Amino acid sequence: MSFLSLANVAFAAPGQLSLEVVKRAREIYAGFEGERGRVAQFGDSITYSMAFWSAMSWSDPGKFLTADDGLPKTPPDKQWKNVIKGARDKGPKFANYSGWKIGNLLKSIEAVIARDKPEAALIMIGTNDISGKKVPEGYREGLERVVGKCLAAHCIPILNTIPPRRDHDEAVAAVNVIVREIAAAQKLPLVDFHAACLRMRPGKTWDGTIISKDGVHPSGGKTNLYDQENLKNSGYALRNWVNFLVYRQLYFEVFTGK
Repeated sequence: MSFLSLANVAFAAPGQLSLEVVKRAREIYAGFEGERGRVAQFGDSITYSMAFWSAMSWSDPGKFLTADDGLPKTPPDKQWKNVIKGARDKGPKFANYSGWKIGNLLKSIEAVIARDKPEAALIMIGTNDISGKKVPEGYREGLERVVGKCLAAHCIPILNTIPPRRDHDEAVAAVNVIVREIAAAQKLPLVDFHAACLRMRPGKTWDGTIISKDGVHPSGGKTNLYDQENLKNSGYALRNWVNFLVYRQLYFEVFTGK
């Protein structure tokens, strides 16, 4: 699966999701009977934070799409904030919360899927699972079960790799191998947030810039500003942007029946 070139990250690039991933997403979505536009957010504090995704409920990311990639910048006669639902859905009742691990997520998502009937789910989990600097037994199986519950509801899972974490390089890499392998094996959309962080801030320069001073969480600031300079300094802006780009492609090539 190709990934957006981050040399010019503020511009959408054609082929961000491969043709086979788009085809697979259409197959998943064919039986969808839920709420159009509803995007669930599954994860730990990096998702629970209002700095992630909530800007989609009031801001306009489309104005930062300055290159022509063959897709519309915004939906016809609408703004993204009128299309994307659930952008401010935060807390355990929405299957995201501080300190959560894969087990917490597994206990929570069925109720969310049944109640909210989301069209897509942004999924990032693993940062707390590796606090002991290794991937715990059952992580892969747990993430596969999370994906399976989404697929059973014809909800498209959008997997996110976890970001760099100070002094946890090997464990972060191991988790992200699992995330990428599951996405590749099942031809699912992948937002490689970890790769985005390293492309914007190579080496260890992500520490204290894209990742905040605690060494764990993305940095905040102007989380709805998606120009090149801000994407190098606000980790949450970067996560919002790369997830939006994937959602936008799904919207036009899958959800609207193109």
